[in-house]
Amino acid sequence: MTAERVLFSRYPALRDTLPFIELADLPTPVITLSGLAADIGCSELLVKCDDISAASYGGNKLRKLEFLLADVQAQGCKNVITFGGMGSNHALATSINCQRLGLNCTAILTPEPVTAAVRKTLRYHQQLGTRLELARYGAELRSTADRLFAELGSTDSYEIPFGGSSWVGAIGFVNAGLELHDQIQAGELAQPDCIYIACGTAGSVAGLALGLQLAELDIPIEAIQVTPDSIDQQQLFNSLYTAANAQLQQRDPTVPHCDIAACKVNIRNDQLGQGYAMPTERARSAAQLLIQHGDIKSSLTYTAKAMAGLVSDSQAGLLADHRALLWNTYNSRPYPEFVDDLDIAALPEVFQPYFRQDSD
Repeated sequence: MTAERVLFSRYPALRDTLPFIELADLPTPVITLSGLAADIGCSELLVKCDDISAASYGGNKLRKLEFLLADVQAQGCKNVITFGGMGSNHALATSINCQRLGLNCTAILTPEPVTAAVRKTLRYHQQLGTRLELARYGAELRSTADRLFAELGSTDSYEIPFGGSSWVGAIGFVNAGLELHDQIQAGELAQPDCIYIACGTAGSVAGLALGLQLAELDIPIEAIQVTPDSIDQQQLFNSLYTAANAQLQQRDPTVPHCDIAACKVNIRNDQLGQGYAMPTERARSAAQLLIQHGDIKSSLTYTAKAMAGLVSDSQAGLLADHRALLWNTYNSRPYPEFVDDLDIAALPEVFQPYFRQDSD
């Protein structure tokens, strides 16, 4: 029996009009880090633990994949084509759950600095049997995807964009906003004054903002940019928020129109550093604080940069009387034990030069 989601409890007609498959263990808990709050000068610090959103592999992507992979099945497709950096948690989470559902997964990956974490992620892909393709941003990404559609069959293949950020994926975070509302109403936490979350392709932020609006929760979001300015997060946010709201209204007329102008979302790039997947000293420091005060693991690419933004604001005195919530989007579940290291020779030939001189 499928677990109920808050979205369906609030808008029952969506049960019959919006494909869904249970992949995550929801709701995820919220914990309090009183010691860390005092250390950085914040009135109260909460953490929403999406890092444990599923037993085998957690993170925020499970919320999106519950709707995306259900849509794949509803359309009768067998092949999933998605995108990410070489160490992408999204691409890995997609492949893991495709395997669970008997779907084929191809990941079109873009270069990023080779680290131990990247090698481990690619080793996991090898275990899963993910088909890996290497491409760069721009025309090569599109041409690679078009080649795969032609090879695999356009009617049998489904494209999931970077980060799962389509209106379908964003619905997973609409549910997250409603879930947070129910946890507040149940007394599990007091209402936060602000939420800090990493922003890569804006799907999580757009869905969360819409969910908060539907729940009538007036909570500003600090969306900490982790991708370069060439990816226009504001435009993506506007498009995904509007499309998700319109699609929900189309499927259930009781879903209200939510004015995007009423959203309190601040997309900022002050923690980006040298670019995507490039750690900063502030992110390293923030990650260490989370370990020290809560034994909370975080990604230097995503959650640690969001936490760095929170720490920066708190140390500047902006959160002295604020209850801040950090949304941990990382997967903290351990990878399975692997007997062998990454088999570089088994990677597609175009990947191999990146591993001849790595930066582990």
